[in-house]
Amino acid sequence: MKFIPSHIQIETVNRQCNARCPMCTIKFVPDWENDANDDLSHKGVSRPAEIMSLENFQKITAKFKPFVGSVRFLSLHGCGEPLLDKTLSQKVAFAKQVGFKEVGFTSNCSALTDKTSKKLLEAGLNCIIPSIDGLTKDVQEAIRPRTNFENILENVRNFIKLRDEGNHNCKVLIRMVRQQLNFDQWDEYNAYWRELLSLSKGDNVLGIDIHNTGGKVPEYNEKKIDDFDDKIVEFTKSLEQKETNNTDIINDALNSNSDFVCLSSKDLEESSLCPDLFSRLSIFASGDVALCSADQAEYFHLGNIIEEDPIDVFNNENFSRYRDKWLKRECGDLDYCKDCTIAISRFHKSYTS
Repeated sequence: MKFIPSHIQIETVNRQCNARCPMCTIKFVPDWENDANDDLSHKGVSRPAEIMSLENFQKITAKFKPFVGSVRFLSLHGCGEPLLDKTLSQKVAFAKQVGFKEVGFTSNCSALTDKTSKKLLEAGLNCIIPSIDGLTKDVQEAIRPRTNFENILENVRNFIKLRDEGNHNCKVLIRMVRQQLNFDQWDEYNAYWRELLSLSKGDNVLGIDIHNTGGKVPEYNEKKIDDFDDKIVEFTKSLEQKETNNTDIINDALNSNSDFVCLSSKDLEESSLCPDLFSRLSIFASGDVALCSADQAEYFHLGNIIEEDPIDVFNNENFSRYRDKWLKRECGDLDYCKDCTIAISRFHKSYTS
């Protein structure tokens, strides 16, 4: 039995961003040298800053054509700001030609001009997730330094207007990374954005608690929300019970006689299994593969999708070893999982409707 990812994440931009968020652990250029040391990388240096070429993007996405019926999402972001890629709309259009049902990305939206918005909507973009972490200028710009609060609000409001005027099939998910600086704004933040969004188009407001990106976020204990330790204790207790408390959907899929199994993030979260390892294939700008979203440095050499079969890579020895430990509720034995809180944050994310 082989796992097929239900979520493909392709990093179109690596180590380039206009913001410098304190919860981000990426070594952006020019603040860091392109070949900066990185102890977490199996190479010993950071992955080079780059924008994936349109040609390589086309080679990679075309390889998933036999599986687009199973893939629920294609995300075009990674360790950088996707709107810095001038070919982003062309990549969206090509992905839609391949047959991906939902194509989207997360962005700080500083570069979301009217011209860019029109090109993305006309290309067939299905989802945009503006990362807006405050309802006031001081909070937003403290969490997302080098961005301008008024500019971002105007860009996102204009995007929604253009989407509605053109009746484009693109949902807008406004996302707050909840933390000490902004948590008291959450209710008012919801009310503000719900007035502008259209639930009939799939729009929503999403809240996710700040996580530690595999234990790498500086001063994380001062940033996390007050009740997050309780969520960690609850999760740890479930691991100590050594019970495989999977949902019926997960058990049926794992015990089937099918050659392939494709699991949704929602079903995995309900079974307290890390969605990154079982359902998401994250591809770096170079075509190399990441273990998970905390893997910004390339922990292992897992394979390269330009050169290899993506399903074979997604089922190699390292992926299999990590999945087996999670299924046995022994993720605390894994080097890159034992101190990570990403999965716990995702288990507790919330939508306002």
